[in-house]
Amino acid sequence: MIGKITKGSSGRTLIRYLFGPGRANEHADQRVVCSGLSVGIEEGRALSAAEIAGLGAAIDAANDQFATNPPGGHIWHVSLSIPKADRLIVDDEWADMAQRVMSALGFEGEGVQPAAWVAMGHGTSAGGNQHLHIAASLVRMDGRQVNIWQDRKTLSLVCAELEKDYGLTVIDGREGKGMPGLSRVELERTARGQWAEPPRITLARLVREASVASKDEAEFVRRLRRTGALVRARFEAGGKDAVVGYSVALKTPDGTSPVWFGGGKLAKDLTLPHLRQFWGVSNDDRKTAVAEWTATKTVAPGREALGGHPDDWRRAVAAVERSVERLRAVPASDLPAWRGAAREAAGVFAAWSRRLEGNSPGPLAATADALARSAQNRPGEPAPDRGAVRDLRGVAAIVAQSQLGRDSSIAWAMLIDQLGRTLRAVGDAHAARGETEMTKVLIDTLSPEIAALHERCETNSTQELAPGERTHEDRPLDWMSKNLPHQAKHHRGRGQSPSRGIGR
Repeated sequence: MIGKITKGSSGRTLIRYLFGPGRANEHADQRVVCSGLSVGIEEGRALSAAEIAGLGAAIDAANDQFATNPPGGHIWHVSLSIPKADRLIVDDEWADMAQRVMSALGFEGEGVQPAAWVAMGHGTSAGGNQHLHIAASLVRMDGRQVNIWQDRKTLSLVCAELEKDYGLTVIDGREGKGMPGLSRVELERTARGQWAEPPRITLARLVREASVASKDEAEFVRRLRRTGALVRARFEAGGKDAVVGYSVALKTPDGTSPVWFGGGKLAKDLTLPHLRQFWGVSNDDRKTAVAEWTATKTVAPGREALGGHPDDWRRAVAAVERSVERLRAVPASDLPAWRGAAREAAGVFAAWSRRLEGNSPGPLAATADALARSAQNRPGEPAPDRGAVRDLRGVAAIVAQSQLGRDSSIAWAMLIDQLGRTLRAVGDAHAARGETEMTKVLIDTLSPEIAALHERCETNSTQELAPGERTHEDRPLDWMSKNLPHQAKHHRGRGQSPSRGIGR
């Protein structure tokens, strides 16, 4: 969330502008979302010309009466905007945000005379982002001036809280951030390129999918490259034997230089040291991983190259169902367990989003991102516990690569139903801890969307749901022999199913 503050000398002029068409005719559906104690006006509807004039006069009234005339003007104007990729914010939520901003800045509160203010909503801006305007008087009803010393710093802190509480994209510079931070430059570049979302958000989801689906670091590197992401290692100073970090980028359609992001710039839990907590860390594992990091193409294909069998989907359903049953016994206060569940589920939804939604992220992507925020641990707290939800292990790998059968849509519907139960369980844990805004995101906003996707899977064929993929029955008989790595071919000749390597 970006908060921008300006000052002026006329409430009447500002209100007329905010209820007008805007400089680029971007103002639409202008309405009052909420207002201060000293401004009585109906919310949620368009205002008449007389009402607009009256509202402007009400904002100017205290300064007109007392002639306080603060330096720089008596009108304080703040705009709050969120990226286009964020979920839809309804007026009740905007109203809560406005109230929290105005209370934090001291325009209202216990023991002080209020100052007049009003919050107005529009449609989306010319760049497609949602936003809110607050127009306020710096003169209280008794003529004293509102103290706005360090107002920009205070507003930034409030925005950070709102980002966390409402599950919004975190902007660079916020203290204690865990999820991707976006700069103004990134937001503007995204708008100019008319991209569905900023590259940093896409990359965070790709990395999370690869990390959750992988058993070890070498597999992580191979999976990440298979998504199409560009990957490079950062080695310990003075050598090429120890990888201490990594960076990723998306290929550019016009051949220009890609923008690289280190793992820590995607999210604090996506740094290489953090990811290593969930993989094998033996010396052999490290050596194998270094070989993959330094190679320009895969050195030793592993289970990520196996085209799992369509029956894997039903195995995934059973695994998630067992996980949900186990979660029922986990106390809401067991943060590592719940964050572990959120982390694993985020990887599953990320894999499904890449496969089904592709370059048009929808509810699967939004759910993956929300669960990733739920999985973040604050400084000094224990890391997410993957062992507490061991049944979810391997499900992301199945979703990422298992083949489709003619009845896969039925298994998809069953899997979506169980994942929806997981989503609600995580949301209920947030509710039990009093974290109401994250509860709203997971249960009120995303759960209905996942339920709608469940119905689609029940009523549509696999080909309708994933028209770009061929089913197992449609593939040539020799597809497996051509695509399996050497080791898998060897085992297959001994009577073992190649799909056994997926999700184990």
